[in-house]
Order: sequence, then structure tokens, then C-alpha cells
Amino acid sequence: MPPEAVARCRAAWARVAGRRTCVVHGDANNLGKVRVTADRVALIDWDKSHVDVPDLDLVLPDNAADLDDPSYDIASQASAAWEAALCWKDDYAVKRLAEVRPV
Repeated sequence: MPPEAVARCRAAWARVAGRRTCVVHGDANNLGKVRVTADRVALIDWDKSHVDVPDLDLVLPDNAADLDDPSYDIASQASAAWEAALCWKDDYAVKRLAEVRPV
């Protein structure tokens, strides 16, 4: 990963440093992993789960989890940085890095 990209990712992650952590799904923004019935919501396919900041699982399309604006911004930047770093050099990772603001 180029040094400038590393700096952008680290800056995005620094904004979540010190926040409460727990087990997160890691791919909840992929709506194919969400199952909804009349009385339940479930997440399937936990292969990307890890311990992290719970807001990262709440970065849903159109802010469906209703995070306040600063929390949504912080979480969406950290989430995009995570996905960019996770599989750097594929087209999706490059697209996600483009969403992370320059330092």
C-alpha cells in the first residue's frame, strides 16, 4: 500500500481509538448478509467478524442505523479504510480508499 494511503487509513482509524469495542460482524453493510422477518433481524456469514468498534457494523446505506452525523462520518471513514487495507490492490479496495479523506 502506498505511504499516502497508509497515512489516510491510519488517520481514519485514529478517530475511533479509545472507543468501546465488542465483536462485530465485519460485513453488515453487505445487505445480502442481513435476514429480516416480521419479528427478527439476523446477520449471517460471520467470516469477517473481529473485535472492533460497534459503530463499524452500523455504517449502513442511507444511514439506516440512524447514527448522528459525526458518529456516521467517523465510522464510515474507518470502515472504508479497513476494507481498503484488508485486500489492497483489488478494484474494490481501491474504490473504498477513494472514500477515505486525505490527511
